[in-house]
Amino acid sequence: MKLTLCALSVGVFGALNATTTHAQTTKPNQIDDVIEVHGHKLSVINKDAAGSITAMDSEAMARRQQAELTQILREIPSVELSGSVTPLAAQPSIRGLYGERIHVSVDNVKRKIESDGNENLSAINSLGIDPSQLKQVQVLRGADSLTVGSGAIGGSIRLVTKDASDYLNGESGVGSQVMVTHQSNSNSTLISGSLFTLSDDMDTVLHVSRVTFSDIDVVGSNLQDTEEQEINEVAKLDKIKNDSERKNVALKNTWFISKAHSVQSKVDWSESRSDDQPYNLNASYGLAYPALSQDFSNDYLEVTTTYVYQPDNRYIDFDAQLVYSDKDYAKQTFGYIMRGERKIDFSGTKQGSTKRYGARLANLFELSDEFDHQIAVELNYDYEEFSQSEFSPDEGMSTKYGDSDAQNLSFSVIDQVSLFDDKLLVTAGLRLDSYKRSSDIYTQFDDHDDSELSNELGLTFKISDNINLYAKYSEAFRAPSVQELYKKDEWRCHIGGKFCYYEPQPNLKPEESENLEGGFGVFWDEMSWGDKFELKVIHFDNEIVNFIDNVPFMYYYDDNGDKQQGSPGPEPTNGVPVATHRDYSAKNIGKLVSRGWELEMHYELGKFASYVGYSTINMDAYGVPNFFLGSVETNKQAYSEAPADKLNVSLQYHVFDNFDFGLQMLAYRSQKRLTDVYLSRGYGTDSYQLFNLTTKYQGIGSLSGLLVRAGIDNLTDERYVRAPAGEAIDPSELGRNYKLTLSYTF
Repeated sequence: MKLTLCALSVGVFGALNATTTHAQTTKPNQIDDVIEVHGHKLSVINKDAAGSITAMDSEAMARRQQAELTQILREIPSVELSGSVTPLAAQPSIRGLYGERIHVSVDNVKRKIESDGNENLSAINSLGIDPSQLKQVQVLRGADSLTVGSGAIGGSIRLVTKDASDYLNGESGVGSQVMVTHQSNSNSTLISGSLFTLSDDMDTVLHVSRVTFSDIDVVGSNLQDTEEQEINEVAKLDKIKNDSERKNVALKNTWFISKAHSVQSKVDWSESRSDDQPYNLNASYGLAYPALSQDFSNDYLEVTTTYVYQPDNRYIDFDAQLVYSDKDYAKQTFGYIMRGERKIDFSGTKQGSTKRYGARLANLFELSDEFDHQIAVELNYDYEEFSQSEFSPDEGMSTKYGDSDAQNLSFSVIDQVSLFDDKLLVTAGLRLDSYKRSSDIYTQFDDHDDSELSNELGLTFKISDNINLYAKYSEAFRAPSVQELYKKDEWRCHIGGKFCYYEPQPNLKPEESENLEGGFGVFWDEMSWGDKFELKVIHFDNEIVNFIDNVPFMYYYDDNGDKQQGSPGPEPTNGVPVATHRDYSAKNIGKLVSRGWELEMHYELGKFASYVGYSTINMDAYGVPNFFLGSVETNKQAYSEAPADKLNVSLQYHVFDNFDFGLQMLAYRSQKRLTDVYLSRGYGTDSYQLFNLTTKYQGIGSLSGLLVRAGIDNLTDERYVRAPAGEAIDPSELGRNYKLTLSYTF
């Protein structure tokens, strides 16, 4: 049996290199940097990719000692989190876009994050994965519809899980690994175990894990002059009540039938819950309505089978994949609120499910004669069923969305060519997506069907052995979801006696994105002043039209029964009658423009390694809903969801061959580039810096299977509120966090 813990180290967190199972290197403490960034079949070296990409290996992720993948991803340039600070509730965002506007996949299988234009349907995130089972994370920023279709206008996050060969360094044998990680600020304990076996005929891994979270320690504000007592008390919170848990079981097997034929199968199951939370995971509601609470859950099952045929023929490199997934979520509300002497019961249950069936065929043609030339062709089909039901004691069983289904059929061709003695790398591709949405409840509407063409052109100029220039143009789209198209509800608003409601919007247009990127890269190996230097700088300019949002429209009915724009009230404004209704339905509301820079640098000298990541972005919107006035403002204004500028500096030093020490600084610039409406209500965040420490000890001799990691996050116990559009009165993010990991590989 091979005594090993994980793949070889790449150096510091977030180093630009990544792994593949088919490439080897002779350099110590290095891994090959081939990553798949142009689809399921084409590969390219990261430094030659005309785009902004971050790749992390298992060592980089393990160093962070996090039970949640989102907490690792947030340290990558232009990647932030949306949603609550509660464990398991945050969702990743890329360049200010989240939900269905980014594509997440695990082993080339999509993990959809459903939203309805206003919020994600499940408060518990859909990733449902233990970071310790991953060998690689690739984050591609910017439009990516060419390779994944609808929903990647912000970018894609591609996760690859470990094979037995990763645990055993490619040597035949049987082994196991157990790991325990504890974090103090959430009182969380992660226990995981893996069994793996590798032979000439089979590669099998069984991974099981369970993590529990308790109350969360945050850093309370010392504000003393807040006008509203409720706001002051929220800001002063130093602990957030929490009871959460996630379980994972994954069985991954590859059967090598012969040299040319193999079949990979995988069963992936996760169960997440978060109990006894404040209403809508909002701490201010928890203080204002202590008798009101909610339980959340999200269960996921995925079964995949992939057949691979790779004969000794340059025209055939074929994949065929079948996918089935079933996601079930639920939200239970308990308790009541008081209105004077009256007790209003809020108890009820909302539950829903999404089933997906998919099939994919792909082939890679090697056409190299006078120059390297590869063409990847892919045909993809998937079918989704969505249903949701709600129960309340007063209204009984009802549904807001009805039963709906979505069909997607796509065909793509991607051409990768290397010209002029590999001085120019060209990647060009087209993808046609045809989609159809329908509802079994709202049969008065015709099916919603359309098609979109995505394209991409990427150029990498190697002007010398050490300098690259990049240029890339890409178009992407996001088809409206069934939840945005078919949603109907009505309730009594908090403003006066108005009615708030949703209604179906079957004529929504798809969001369309144009993305232009350019930059340069500088790369040196084995210089007199270092062992390695890599620098990649990218500027991006992105525009999204037909942006979909839940737009408030305040209106009243005139004498003819027609809808007319109304004033907020309580009195008529400039002769405009007071609105009686407030519509929050999803609508196309204009465009969103984003511009910014992303930089990543990696430097190594002997036992020392360093990483620098930086991102800055400005986002402007045309057609912004004003939820305070119930209107849409079409003038240009700062987008409220823009992330703050971020700098990540990580230093790593190998004190001994089996012991290393790391220091990380995460610095965020203040984010107050917001409209006066948001600023006047306390939105915006101040600048802050976080300092994290990491250590690693690898056993030797008879203890060579032992690995011990220890770390401290937020060393100075800094109070900070996450951008975008946070409020100074919010509870802060996590306080000082002590971490300890024990791992043993048999």
